[in-house]
Amino acid sequence: MPDRRWVREESRVAWEAMSRREHAAVLRAVRRGQLTRDPATALLALHWAWTVIGPPGARRRYPWRDAFLDIRPAAFLTDIYDGTPQNDVRTYVRRDARRVEAAYLPFLESLRVETGRR
Repeated sequence: MPDRRWVREESRVAWEAMSRREHAAVLRAVRRGQLTRDPATALLALHWAWTVIGPPGARRRYPWRDAFLDIRPAAFLTDIYDGTPQNDVRTYVRRDARRVEAAYLPFLESLRVETGRR
C-alpha cells in the first residue's frame, strides 16, 4: 500500500532508492546554497520535504515530546533522511526539510514545473 504522506508515489520510490550518501549530498548542497539545477532532483527533494513538513496549506505538527527522539543512538548508524515516518519527527530533519522547500520551490516554480502542490 502506498504511503499517503508522499505527494507522488514515484517520488517515494526514487527517494528510497537513493543511498545515504546521495541524501546527504542533496542536503549538504542546500545548506551551502549550492543548489542542483536538475529539475528532477529538485522535485524529488521537494517531495521528500513535503512528506516531513507537509505541503503548503497542510503543514504537519509534531508534539514537543517527539524532540526526545532526536537523541536515539540508532540515528548515528542509520540514514535519518530515508523518508521513514519515525525519522520525520526529528527537529533537524524538519529543519532541513524547510530549507529544501525554501530553496527548491521557487526554483521549480520559475521553471513552471508542476510540483504537485495541493
